[in-house]
Amino acid sequence: MSRFIGTERFCLKIVLLRSMIYNQRSILVYAFSNQWGTNISHRTLLELQKILKNNISPFEFRLIYFDPKSFFQKYIARNQYDLIIGLGDMYTDFSKIRIETQAKNAYNNQPIYPFSPILLDLSLPNLDNFDSQFFVISSSMGTYNSNWMAYSIQLYINQKQPNTTQIFLHLPKKSNAAFIANQIKELLKINKII
Repeated sequence: MSRFIGTERFCLKIVLLRSMIYNQRSILVYAFSNQWGTNISHRTLLELQKILKNNISPFEFRLIYFDPKSFFQKYIARNQYDLIIGLGDMYTDFSKIRIETQAKNAYNNQPIYPFSPILLDLSLPNLDNFDSQFFVISSSMGTYNSNWMAYSIQLYINQKQPNTTQIFLHLPKKSNAAFIANQIKELLKINKII
């Protein structure tokens, strides 16, 4: 009799474990890196890896060196994620983490994709709760690598993966990477993303 109860508990644990596995969100976190790996988005990605490694949701962490197009083809177009989080350096003197809401069809003053919309709203997950002491909402990404990646991802989401969401965060260059990583983790937790 007690042997049967132990087996029943074991089976229940397997069922619960399977439901946890199948309900997990697949999350890609990418960051742009300079050739020395010293920029704020690269350092923040490394800190996020440390603090999110024991999280239930499976995170994949990737760095982009130089060419966003080959990264897009290798990691975005060939995979499916529930959430894609991008980290980029903000090169102006800005002290807060910018939550970007729009990407522009422009890269170095040329269209990224001719005959595509000029602006695309990013398919953000619910981010109603954020600390305005550390975060600000923005709709001006610029026209370089960060914008290219966010626009390309959003166009791809709109065309092929409508259930995927993305967050792009521009990080202040003169901040502490561990502090920023903790603020990002809190943003994700408070909005029940992780």
